[in-house]
Amino acid sequence: MRAIAAFYLPSMPRLLLALAWLSPMSALAAPPLRIAVSDALTSPYVIEDPSPDAPPRGRAIELARQSLAHCGQAGDFQRLPGERIVQNLSLGRIDSALLLSYKAERADRMAYPLRKGQADPAYRMATFDYAFYVRKDSPLRWDGHYLSGLQTAVGINQGWSIGQDLLARGLPVEESHGIPDNFAKLQAGRIDAYALHQLAGDLYLRHHPELKIRRLSPPLKGKTYYWVFSRDFAARHPETTACLWRQLPKLRERYLPERASSP
Repeated sequence: MRAIAAFYLPSMPRLLLALAWLSPMSALAAPPLRIAVSDALTSPYVIEDPSPDAPPRGRAIELARQSLAHCGQAGDFQRLPGERIVQNLSLGRIDSALLLSYKAERADRMAYPLRKGQADPAYRMATFDYAFYVRKDSPLRWDGHYLSGLQTAVGINQGWSIGQDLLARGLPVEESHGIPDNFAKLQAGRIDAYALHQLAGDLYLRHHPELKIRRLSPPLKGKTYYWVFSRDFAARHPETTACLWRQLPKLRERYLPERASSP
């Protein structure tokens, strides 16, 4: 059995970490974990019920609930803007967040499943392909390396890390709250393209055939997403943290299939 470095915390003994991964969890009378999910995520990952009092549901939520059940835990899910999720995790105001990408500066403030100092994709929640979406009459061309013909900006969801990738390519970006806002701006010509997960984008367009929008090929890039914990929670509950990460390889194919064009 290969050794697994779940996450590195200087104050946590290595033996405790090893036992956390190897020992089964029993049902404990513990308070629900405070779990955040981005309010920019939409179907199929998260489906917001029309009733404001209804808890969020969707594929990501169901995967998390199954993982929690296997580990004898419960969760209290809340939708927050991406920037607030990162801030609240760093401050320990929430216990964990679903589908957060890895950044070195984030790893200094929150707990990822690590291997040799890097996020371990074996314990990811999912990997999703980003793609460019444009109007059907758009002259933009994308060859997998260069996006030519851009006159305004590329739309992104507020706080999403794909913005940094686009800026590194020299592409201007413009943030909006979420998928409906960005597709509306694209349709109206206020932005020239929109960078979004292909699975979510294709599904949204299927449900809104009135939008004259198409997807460019090939994909922009694949990004890997993790179930991330506050350092405070990971330090106080290493067994729970490790148990939840350990469920993901078994469950993600069922709830968050990768490289699929539609659910």
